[in-house]
Amino acid sequence: MIKTLTYTSNKQAPRNKIFLPHHLISFLEQGEKVVYYANEATTIIDDQLVILSSGNCIMTEKIPVKNSYVSTMLLFDNTAFSNFLVKYASLLDKIPKSQTVKEKKPFVVFEKDDFIRNYITSLKLVQTKPDSFSDKLLELKFEELMLHLLEKYPHEILCFNTEMKENYADFEIRKTVELNISNNLTVEELSFLCHMSVSTFNRKFIKLYSETPSKYLLQQKMKLAKFLLQQNENPSEVFFKVGYENHSSFSKSFKQAFGICPKEFQHQKLTESRQHLTDQP
Repeated sequence: MIKTLTYTSNKQAPRNKIFLPHHLISFLEQGEKVVYYANEATTIIDDQLVILSSGNCIMTEKIPVKNSYVSTMLLFDNTAFSNFLVKYASLLDKIPKSQTVKEKKPFVVFEKDDFIRNYITSLKLVQTKPDSFSDKLLELKFEELMLHLLEKYPHEILCFNTEMKENYADFEIRKTVELNISNNLTVEELSFLCHMSVSTFNRKFIKLYSETPSKYLLQQKMKLAKFLLQQNENPSEVFFKVGYENHSSFSKSFKQAFGICPKEFQHQKLTESRQHLTDQP
């Protein structure tokens, strides 16, 4: 199965839980896309394209100022990808062993070049063809793109993960949680990325961390915020780095945790540091 479509939007898309039934190649033309998988996250701009693995992900689409969000997309399934790998096995055999990988990734991002820009134009022309012709043309277009990417980025193509995960082991849940501490994902969103219900996620989480997700996540964010403030980072920037959407909610949480607001904490630590230096013989 290979299909193509062009998506346009004039509205800012909030962070949404998305189930991709097929793998997706997004040729972003205008705007910005942010994608979260369980153990990986990426931001794609309009100079790039991304291949996304099927399964659960969280996605945000940002429109450019005074413009629309535009993305031309190519959808394909495991059969299409497997057929490509079998057909061009002789080329795969020539890839140096040093470029093969063990760890699979749920997405791969590429920079657009002249070939890709011309390819997008030709892909849109295929959309105007009758179905009886477009289906065959899309098979050829898919091969064309994958051959180009395989030539330029063999490592990235070989590390693309085509297997949809449904059962997450404990260590994978830990990776999902700990790699998303500063991404401000909700418990519901984290459970979605782990392909499980909120109740199951909570039960497994408490077993792993001996406390509730909300309490643990707050503690880790405050621990990170404390470290950043001690490194003399601006409090107005720290709140964003630890996953808060505004400074006031961050300041409130920090004061509840440490009994003092971030700016006062930073001033206090700076004063203590200067006093320590003064007291040195």
